[in-house]
Amino acid sequence: MALPPIALTRVILVLSFLLANISGRIVNATDDYELMPALFHYENVTECFEKYPTSAYCVVKTVLKPEESSDVWRAIAQYSKNPSYHEHSLLDRGLCVDRCVRLLDGLSSSAKAALETEPITVKPYHLLSIPSETGLPEYRTQYGRILNICVNHRLKQRYNLSGHSELERCVTAATQHPSIDAYHVLFLSLIATLCGLVGYASYLEWRHTPPPPPPSPSLDNNNETSATTKANHARRSTTTNALWMEFALQRSWSQLVTPPRTKLQRDFAFVEIFRMLSVFIILAIHVSMAYVAAPTANMRPLEEFYGLPLSLIAVSVFPFQVHTFFTISGVMLAVHFLEFASSRATRVGWSFLWKGVVMRYVRIFPVLFVVWLYQVSWLDWFARGPGDYRYFALERDNCRANGWLNFLFLNNYFKASSMCMQQSWHLAADFQFFLAGLPLLILINRHPRLLWPLVTTASIFSITAPIVNLYHHKLPGVILANFKQLRFIFYVHPVLTNDYMLSHPHTCSYFSGLFAGLAYHRYRTTSIPWLSGDTTSSRLLKWLPPAMVLLQAAASPLFYALDYSEPMLWNAVYGAVHRCCWGAMCAVGILYGATMWQGRHSWIHFHPALQLLSRLSFGVFMVQFNVLKSLTQNASGNGTGFSWKIFFEAVLYTWIVCYGVALVLALAVELPAAAIFKRLLGARKSSQTDKTEQQCAIKKE
Repeated sequence: MALPPIALTRVILVLSFLLANISGRIVNATDDYELMPALFHYENVTECFEKYPTSAYCVVKTVLKPEESSDVWRAIAQYSKNPSYHEHSLLDRGLCVDRCVRLLDGLSSSAKAALETEPITVKPYHLLSIPSETGLPEYRTQYGRILNICVNHRLKQRYNLSGHSELERCVTAATQHPSIDAYHVLFLSLIATLCGLVGYASYLEWRHTPPPPPPSPSLDNNNETSATTKANHARRSTTTNALWMEFALQRSWSQLVTPPRTKLQRDFAFVEIFRMLSVFIILAIHVSMAYVAAPTANMRPLEEFYGLPLSLIAVSVFPFQVHTFFTISGVMLAVHFLEFASSRATRVGWSFLWKGVVMRYVRIFPVLFVVWLYQVSWLDWFARGPGDYRYFALERDNCRANGWLNFLFLNNYFKASSMCMQQSWHLAADFQFFLAGLPLLILINRHPRLLWPLVTTASIFSITAPIVNLYHHKLPGVILANFKQLRFIFYVHPVLTNDYMLSHPHTCSYFSGLFAGLAYHRYRTTSIPWLSGDTTSSRLLKWLPPAMVLLQAAASPLFYALDYSEPMLWNAVYGAVHRCCWGAMCAVGILYGATMWQGRHSWIHFHPALQLLSRLSFGVFMVQFNVLKSLTQNASGNGTGFSWKIFFEAVLYTWIVCYGVALVLALAVELPAAAIFKRLLGARKSSQTDKTEQQCAIKKE
């Protein structure tokens, strides 16, 4: 029983990634890595305020001054030129100001003057700014010179180097902990309300569950029993039909584990495995990225691992994992729309467009709102490390200032340098794809002759848009491993802000899914020779896209040596074909799996556990970054420890916690809200259905 090509391709990529892991470390001939200063070092903030209660605690970014005669500097220059290594001439230092003042008091004026340096540039460079901390300019004026001299004194003593330090953040004993405001109260009130609704609705659902039918009554009391049964049923119906009863755990749980029933659902049940596998791979990648961006003491294993050729190959395609979800979304939209359209006597009207958009929005909004409210309230409450502001305080302020863009699904296009919930960019892109895909399907349904012109237009746009975008912004044709940009937590990454998070250069994956959905519908109604037969064209269709993905990925290490200061047309064309091949591979794999693959009806695809894990994917995506931040919070000294054992433990921890939180969100927010909005938006139909079901139940009794 052969697997779809997409599955084999993913197995090859994962095995390549693991092979790179176990293939060994890059060992430099002189092994002078340990000569370099630690990337991060934070003095103990608690000890600072205990010993100097009136002191400030500040974090600075230090750019080291080149010193060609220094062995330490030569090691820094040697390692920093590798793309998978950090810029080791850029350091983060957390300092107790009063301790530095005491140090400077013991230095002569000439010694202080010798330790002062002019600003030094390094690329990339970015100071993270916390909007709510308005006193930063004053701190820079007051402490900038002191901290610059203090850092240089320590660098000179230990490494015989100096640099220029720029203050990024300062706190005092009074301001180091966040204060409680209206956002915190609102979040707690919302959680208390949801818990109360879920608990009470679940209790009533359990209490009003109909008991087993009694033994057949005698003729004497038949009328009395019938009247009592009708009255009890009416009371139960009034209670269980209330909107807030949708919060009952029994109802939400049944939606999570209900197996596929219709032929359409059963044909595409195997897709849940791809969805679950994609989530696992993405979580594992994001765990490694969290340690790369965070204050990590032992960064060397990650830097060396991502410098291996097989890792560079894997990195070029792993970011496209999220595009698999775009393809699945396109397929599911097409097949469900066409199934709905074929069941109607008339063609679908344009009123269906706004109904579909509203239903899509209200399905996403509740979970998005709850997670956003947590971001702007309690997110940073438990962050106590001196460097945690990079993840927590900055995220809180960005969400308070720019969260409105998330609710308009425009956050992937605007204010990327201060984005709220970076993980939510894919929601915005998917919603934008939906706004393009649904009108296209309605046009095809209303005007069948437009099918091929629309397909041709969408295909041309999907290949042209990324070419123009890559050429205009002078971006690499493949995704490159670049730890230097990760240092700034993606807020200033040109590839992300100008390409990866945008929707228009990546329509190929979504439109490929739409086309696969159209082909599936045609397959169910008429024969498609190139799909149903074991012909040359069918074999070419199945194996050409994954072969192209692997071949193009294999060439990705060559792109690290290119100069992107000027646009290159061939590079842009290469990048466009590369991403389109991924979308085509996913679409063809899903289409083949839903039609010709005999294993699609295997029992594993219908197992409740698989259905549960797959249906929680949305919640996992929404909470993953919050869980990842907990891996490295409260770091002090040189940062959090890292090893491959720690990595695999962190992946397991992240996977379990993400799914646990996603389960709570699904049971308490996502599914109840979706059921309520569905009833509200279709109130008339729901009311008629309820009355019909009630009458049928009474007649049956």
